[in-house]
Amino acid sequence: MNLALVGWTLLILGFITTLYWQTRVSAEQLAFNEAKASIRKDVAIRKWVASHGGVYVPVSERTTPNIYLSHIANRDVITNDGQQLTLMNPAYILTQVAKDYANDYGIRGHITSLNPLNPNNAADPWETKALTGMQKTLNDFGELAKIDNITYMRVLEPMLVTQACLKCHAHQGYSVGDVRGGISISIPVQPFYDQMLHQLTYTSLFLLILWGIGCAAMIHYKNLAKKYWFDKQNDFEQYLYSLVEMIEGRDSYTAGHTRRVADYAVCIAKALRLTDSEIDQLHRAAMVHDIGKIATPDSILLKPGKLNKIEFEIIQQHATSGYQLLYKINTFTDIANIVRSHHEKYDGSGYPDGLSGEEIPKLAQIICIADAFDAMTTDRIYKGRKTVEESLNEISLLAGRQFNPHYAKVAVSALRTVQLEYTTQQAQQNITEQQRLAYFYNDQLTGLFNREFLNILLSPSSEQNVKIKPEQIQHATIIYLRHFSMFNQEAGWANGNHLLVELATDLTHMLPASPLFRVHGDEFIVLSAEQLDISALKGRLTKHVALNCIEYDVEQFEISNPIFSSIDTLEKHMHGHSSINMNGKARMTFDALTNGI
Repeated sequence: MNLALVGWTLLILGFITTLYWQTRVSAEQLAFNEAKASIRKDVAIRKWVASHGGVYVPVSERTTPNIYLSHIANRDVITNDGQQLTLMNPAYILTQVAKDYANDYGIRGHITSLNPLNPNNAADPWETKALTGMQKTLNDFGELAKIDNITYMRVLEPMLVTQACLKCHAHQGYSVGDVRGGISISIPVQPFYDQMLHQLTYTSLFLLILWGIGCAAMIHYKNLAKKYWFDKQNDFEQYLYSLVEMIEGRDSYTAGHTRRVADYAVCIAKALRLTDSEIDQLHRAAMVHDIGKIATPDSILLKPGKLNKIEFEIIQQHATSGYQLLYKINTFTDIANIVRSHHEKYDGSGYPDGLSGEEIPKLAQIICIADAFDAMTTDRIYKGRKTVEESLNEISLLAGRQFNPHYAKVAVSALRTVQLEYTTQQAQQNITEQQRLAYFYNDQLTGLFNREFLNILLSPSSEQNVKIKPEQIQHATIIYLRHFSMFNQEAGWANGNHLLVELATDLTHMLPASPLFRVHGDEFIVLSAEQLDISALKGRLTKHVALNCIEYDVEQFEISNPIFSSIDTLEKHMHGHSSINMNGKARMTFDALTNGI
């Protein structure tokens, strides 16, 4: 838009400049035309006088006998009444007329020749140049020239010898048609300039008003366009931010991750004294740094446990996916490379391009630190969060390897005052989150928790927030179904599945506050804070299996029992009783998990 204003201004100035020079040319042309008109007047007088052989006028102090016509016999005559008359030829008459015209109108006239009879009619340097040039062309000659430091339009038109001219000039050797001399007219051009500039003033004023209107219109539309562009960019940013929130919203453990990373990155950037423009660019990049995860399969993106090698390679693609999405959008082109490089490491071991050191965009290096800090200070189902101090210590240890050492040092200082105001519980509160967890940790048939989740609870490597806590769960009850494979063979797998679903549903209703696990096809575990009423439990089991020739065993242990020290020891104990596979599906709420662990 600034270029448009400059262009518009130059256009108007160009018009005014052009008009100015056209005005000067027009003024000079008017002066030339007036000089030509004056010459034609003199030519007409000369022709008339010459056609009459000259004019006799009374001799006076002003008009004395022309000594340069003394060769003419009848130059002077006396009338009958005794009055003395003298002959005035065209040159003599035009000389007097030009003198009067100059005094009255400021227009200088001069009859001149390169070979004059009267030395007063000798050509000046300018006239000499003009007469010399027109000897061949016979064209008039005109140009601007200075006389006494005043600019004149000087025009000289050639005088050709006619038969009448020979009366006075035949003795000089002229023939009819020769260039005898010329009539020179000099007109001051300043009055013409003044007149035309006066007109130019009004035209220029109009153009300046038009320029002002044009500038105001461009500024107005610039503001409208800027607002439209800002609104469009803001709407698109909000759209992308909403997509990121939707990605995060599927997992309460990472909810708010983008916002926190953006806040941490801005905090570091301010400590580094980056410009406002850089901070704004950094914030925008941080807010969409994980947008590429929209292309990551849910089975990997939402996996509660640690990723295997192949899964990790797939999720790494989110950096290039984000770049490809943003680079095609004009308003995000400037941050596309930042998003692409936010997982690059200072020592070159990062992804996707293996950049190192200063090859990594500066703002991407800042996001890398902020991203890692949030990951370390956020709970996961398979690990607990670190404190701020622990996280900053780890950042310091990784300076020079994973992080830019200078940025890491500044970040440690800038993030030290961060207050972690959020908490993450293992139990999830919305139904979407429940279903996400169920996808990974629920038995597909019965809906009870599966072996994988029990493995996480029992694993010695599990963080404290997901281990079985003695103050919450003190007892475990194992249910073994016997001869279930025989039932499947005789009654059919569909009936077997139906039986398992009924059993799991009944157990869920009976023990709503206790997490239930289907570890194998025909083996179940119930965790509880208090001892279960075994007799009531057996009564429920009998109701389902008594008519189906299926037997069962029920054992109850304290959590401190060695059999619960690991998933391996538990399975060895269970396999000693039964290894029959079992399928089933039961309705189950996560309130049990919430209240039990």
